[in-house]
Amino acid sequence: MNYLSRGLFILVSLVAFSSCEKTDTIGLDPNDTLKSNYIEDFNVSTVTVREDSVLATNQPQFPLGSITDPALGRTDAAMAMGLALPSSAVSFGSTASLDSGVLVLKYGKGFFGDSTNTTYNVTVHQLKENYISTSSYYTNRKWNYDSTNVVGQLANVNRFRWNDSIRVTQIVKGGRDTLQKVVPQIRIKMSAEFMRTYFLNASSDKFANAAAFQNHIKGLYVKVRKEQPDGRGGVAYFDLASAGVSGLEVYYKSTTGSTVDTNRVVFGLGQTTTAAAIKHNYTTAVQTQLNNPQQSYSTVFAQPLAGLRTKVTFTNLDAIRALGNVAINKAELVVYVEPGSESIFKPVPRLNLYRTDIAGQRQAADQVSFLGSPYDKDKKRYVFNISSYIQNLVNGKDKQYSTYIAPIDENFLNTQSANIAPVLTTAARSVLAGNNHVNSKIKLNIYYTKPD
Repeated sequence: MNYLSRGLFILVSLVAFSSCEKTDTIGLDPNDTLKSNYIEDFNVSTVTVREDSVLATNQPQFPLGSITDPALGRTDAAMAMGLALPSSAVSFGSTASLDSGVLVLKYGKGFFGDSTNTTYNVTVHQLKENYISTSSYYTNRKWNYDSTNVVGQLANVNRFRWNDSIRVTQIVKGGRDTLQKVVPQIRIKMSAEFMRTYFLNASSDKFANAAAFQNHIKGLYVKVRKEQPDGRGGVAYFDLASAGVSGLEVYYKSTTGSTVDTNRVVFGLGQTTTAAAIKHNYTTAVQTQLNNPQQSYSTVFAQPLAGLRTKVTFTNLDAIRALGNVAINKAELVVYVEPGSESIFKPVPRLNLYRTDIAGQRQAADQVSFLGSPYDKDKKRYVFNISSYIQNLVNGKDKQYSTYIAPIDENFLNTQSANIAPVLTTAARSVLAGNNHVNSKIKLNIYYTKPD
């Protein structure tokens, strides 16, 4: 931009916001005479862009479900998993007969979606490729699994009872089985044919070591289908980091003389042997923004599960720089939720704002990057204090590359570092009022002081 063009731009920008510039008295002391100028509704450009793919393993909890949001579209969350050999040698014995097989998954923290009007069908399939626990898998990976053969199923699930403990029969070898209360969990019955073929009737060399067992079983793939295709659906979470709960339980009977006993062997699951698999199918409104990221839109989106984030651009900071040496006393980015969107699904309880550097790496933008901004249910908005960030941009200490608004999860806040990584541990989303929204557009309100 040449100097004449730049000068004209600054002049136009000053005229554009001069009518919104006010004088206010700020400070903790009512007698404080410091006068601060106030720029209201400073222009902010907004557009929805894709979130980065996320490491799908080693998560504190994993999503499973299918949800359709009329504003965003459909999201399907599945789990690919490997099974681990028990610590002791596996031997079913020559007299073993199958009792049952159950895939047990411990519930995590929460459920997002329709908990009353949707019925779900949970199915288990066998992987056609080895699940390798030492590999790094990402959410956009397409897993090769046998979709035509169901090896486990739990049908007509009308509610994921993630906070309800249940009672199950515990096997006591050589004694009477007992009914015990266990932590909230989902128990998926496995097919008898699958259990006999890959466990009871398999040769002992298949269980000789981890590599042999992995080549034998490969792994499992768990997914959910909504029984009502037009239903909203939901996403449940499962905690596979807690040891000793989740796994494939094999129940079998063995005969010794005239004594028939029931035994149990557990092939474990864990956070290192499980990967989330996420698929999005977006609405036309969302896809339009993804295809045209250079434009600005009045409605934008923030979605976890490697989904969506809102890119914000402060378009006329040169207008403030033209004022000379100014001190930013306070800068607040006020973002409202799209009216009516909260009646469909609740907004994300907490959003964050972060920036990128010259290499495109995420950096903390201000103190908000640590705990983010909570949702104000009464005013239906989020407020980000970005005073230091705006000051650094005006002074030239920081350069404006990209600034994003994205979800964070209240249940898994990192208290040691900035919470700016994409999250898989929540499915809550927010539909936001962006630039030039007819009712409640995004605002950057700036209080500044210009020394005499």
